Amino acid sequence: MIEKQLEEFEEFYKERLDEQFSKIKKATNKLVSEIRNNLIEIKVCMDHFLQTGEEKIEEKALKSLHFFSDRMRKEIDEIEIPEEEVTYDSIINLLNSIKKLFSSINEIAKKSLPKFQKEVQREIKELNYITKKLGKNQGVLDNFLRKKYTDLKEAEYLLKKLPKIITLKDNIEKAKKELEDFEKEFEDKNKIQENYNRELLKLEKNELFKKLEGEKDRLFQLRIKINDQLGFKKALKKLKFEVEKQTLHISNVNINYLRDFLKNSINTLANESKDLPKFSSLLVQLRHVLEENKLNLKTETKDKTIEQINLIFTEKMLFTDIEKYIEIQEEIKNIEEKIKNAGLAKHLDDLKTDISSNTAKLEHLQNDLERKNKDYLRYLANLKTEREEFQKAVESILGEELKLNITFSF
Repeated sequence: MIEKQLEEFEEFYKERLDEQFSKIKKATNKLVSEIRNNLIEIKVCMDHFLQTGEEKIEEKALKSLHFFSDRMRKEIDEIEIPEEEVTYDSIINLLNSIKKLFSSINEIAKKSLPKFQKEVQREIKELNYITKKLGKNQGVLDNFLRKKYTDLKEAEYLLKKLPKIITLKDNIEKAKKELEDFEKEFEDKNKIQENYNRELLKLEKNELFKKLEGEKDRLFQLRIKINDQLGFKKALKKLKFEVEKQTLHISNVNINYLRDFLKNSINTLANESKDLPKFSSLLVQLRHVLEENKLNLKTETKDKTIEQINLIFTEKMLFTDIEKYIEIQEEIKNIEEKIKNAGLAKHLDDLKTDISSNTAKLEHLQNDLERKNKDYLRYLANLKTEREEFQKAVESILGEELKLNITFSF
C-alpha cells in the first residue's frame, strides 16, 4: 500500500508518472524540443532577412522588413514552450500557439513581403522550409497526443482534483476554528446571562419589590372580585344603545359617564368621588328601566340584573372594595416611589434591558453555531467522498492501493 500525506502526494505522483510513462514523456520532450528548435530557427531566419535587407533594400521597404521581423519575433516570444514540466495541457497550449503563429505569418507576409520579396528570395525559401518543418512537427505532436498520450492525460488530470481536496481541508480547518470561536463566545455570553439572572433574582427578592409584587397581586385579585359584582354590563350596553338611538327617553342619564364605565368600569369607579353618586344614579335608572321591561331583555337576564343591583345597594360590598382598590393603588405608587428614590427601578430596567440584549445575542450565536456546525459536517462528508474517489482513481493508474493521509491543524 502507498501511504502519503496530502502535502507530499503531488510530487510523489509526478515522479511515479515520470517512471510509469517514461517512454511517452521522452518522446513528447523530444517533439517539443524539435518545435523549440524550429522556433529558434525562425528567429535566426529573421536575422538573415535583416542582414540582406540592410544591403539590398531601400529605406522605405526596409521599414516594412523591420516591421515584419519584429512582429514575427513578438509572436514567437509569446509562445509558451513547456520546459521542466511537460503536460497534456501545456502541449495543447503550445499547439494552439503554433496555429496562431502560422495565421500571423500568413497575415503579416501578405502585407509586408510584396514590398521587398525580390531582394530576399533566398530568405523566403529558408523561412518556408523552416515553417514546413514546424508544421510537420506540429502535426506529429498533435497525432502523438491523440494516439499515445491518452492514458497519461487521464493520469495527469487526476492532479486537478487535488486543489478541491486541499480547499476542503482548508474549509474544514476554517469552519472548525470559527465553530470553536462561536462556542467560546456563546459560553461567555451564557455565563454573563447566568450572572444577570442571579442579579435579577437577588434584586427581585428586595423587600420593596416583594412588597410591590404582593400589592399588585392584591390589586389583581380585587379586580376579579369587583368584576364579578359588575355582571350587568350587558344590560348597560343595551341601555346605552337605546339612549343613543333615542328609542328610549330617560332623563338625567349621563351618557358620557356610561360610555366611560363600559370602556373601563373599575378605573371609572376608582376616579369617582366617595360613595359613587354617578354610579349609584346609573344603577337606579337601570333598575327602573328593567322593572318596566323597557330593554326587552329575557326575563331571566332582567331578574338576575335587578338582583345584582339590589345586592350592591344592600350589602355595600362594591363600595368598600372600590375604596380598598384606591388604597392599594396609592400604596403601589408609594412603594414605586421608594423604589425609584433608592435607584432600584433604574437598576431593574437596565438589568432587564441587558438581559434582553444578551438573550438576542445568544439566539444569534446559537443560529451561527448551528450553521457553522452544518458547514463543518458538510465539508467533512465532502472530503471523505472526494478522498475515496481520488484514491480509487489513483489506484487504477498506479496499480497499487493508496491511502491519502490528511492531517488537520486542530
